[in-house]
Amino acid sequence: METGPQNIRLRVENRMIRNIVFDVGCVLLDYTWRETFGTWYGEEDVRILGGILFGEDAQEDGRRLWVQYDNGLISDAEIRSASMAALPQYAKALEWFFENPAAWAVEQHDMTDLITPLKEKGYGVYLLSNYPETLWKEHVCNKKFYAQADGAVVSWEEHLGKPDPAFFRTLLTRYSLTAEECLFLDDREENTRAAGELGFQTLTLKSADARQEALGLLRALEKLTGTRN
Repeated sequence: METGPQNIRLRVENRMIRNIVFDVGCVLLDYTWRETFGTWYGEEDVRILGGILFGEDAQEDGRRLWVQYDNGLISDAEIRSASMAALPQYAKALEWFFENPAAWAVEQHDMTDLITPLKEKGYGVYLLSNYPETLWKEHVCNKKFYAQADGAVVSWEEHLGKPDPAFFRTLLTRYSLTAEECLFLDDREENTRAAGELGFQTLTLKSADARQEALGLLRALEKLTGTRN
């Protein structure tokens, strides 16, 4: 069950949260491909293209395709070929999307700028993300927040991802963390629900208001005392 902000605040005061675990997509990074697609197509076409490309509006086989890509089970060439075959009418957008991955990922400094203060206060900072290898290297590995993180677990390396409980357990085991001492931020409710069932404190950033509340909570965290995990 997802924990509300008031309960999280109480636990922070009791020094239960010692580690902040960030999803990357739509938490630390934003994506601008929709705006570029919109220069070529109408709003409905952009919605259809995005929905099918990422599997949100596709049948199970379509959704499974992007999950396989996230999990390092199919190659860049395979995802590109499958997308082109499914959406030949959007070839121009797809070619741009796959050939220029660095062009459509933008750091969200409102969140990433909090990492240095969090670490100065003694909190561990970790990344837990579903991401394919090529995009991870283009979008994440050259960012300051990646270098600052105390650790990262990413789906392309593990060949599984959120919301699989095993993915969360990999983070806990690898870095000797206690779930109850971790605050996990993600934009998808199925992911925060899965984390919550394992004992993580969670915040779901599914709206602008939720994001602002999370930012306020992180800024208000007090400096830790003693040794953290």
